[in-house]
Formats: sequence, C-alpha cells, structure tokens
Amino acid sequence: MFHGYSDAPTHRVLITVGWCAAGAFGLFGLLGVFMMGAPSDPCDPDGIGCGPEPTTFGAVGVALLGLAVVAAGWSLFWHARDKRYRFQPPPNWPPVAPGWRPPPQWSPPPTFPQAPEGWSFWR
Repeated sequence: MFHGYSDAPTHRVLITVGWCAAGAFGLFGLLGVFMMGAPSDPCDPDGIGCGPEPTTFGAVGVALLGLAVVAAGWSLFWHARDKRYRFQPPPNWPPVAPGWRPPPQWSPPPTFPQAPEGWSFWR
C-alpha cells in the first residue's frame, strides 16, 4: 500500500564530491609545498630555460591546501544539513519516540493509514 512516504532528503553526491575534492586538493597542495623545498640547479632569475620560481610551487600548494579546507567544509555543511531533518509522522499514524529516524529504505507497514494529501514527512 502506498503511504506517500519517502526517505529523508540526502545530499550524498555533494558530500562525496566535497570529500574527493578535499583529498585531491590536499594531495596536490602538499606536493606543491614539498616541491618548494626540493633542491634544484641554480639558475639566474628570469634566465632562459629556467622553470618557475620555487616559491611559485609553494604559493600554489598553499592555495590548494586552502581549497582542500573549503571542500571539507562544504562536505561537513551538507552532512550537518542532512542530519537536521526530523521525521514527522502523520496525525493518523502511531506515535514514534522523539528523535526516531526511519532507517534507509524503510517502508510503513501496510496497516498504517494513508498520509494526508501533501503531508511533509521531513521537517
């Protein structure tokens, strides 16, 4: 029997993308910071055939580490937002314990009456 119930809104994709971005930015950021301290052949400033200044690697590495922190904050924000939803059973359903959340893929028993039209299960 269809009760109109749906699982709590989740943002799993946004959370996963944030953690993946944090890992990638963190890895490349650390590589950039460590390359700044790597020894290299002496080269005249602005000489022909010289690569970027070592401090450029450090600056890019620090910027990427900053982006890693922002990406981790992004994931934590969406995770906290998902946890904020509270289950609200319809008035004609049996009462539930405070703070109870239906597990994922939960379905109401067939003995439960239909929820009122437009009922929002999650607030």
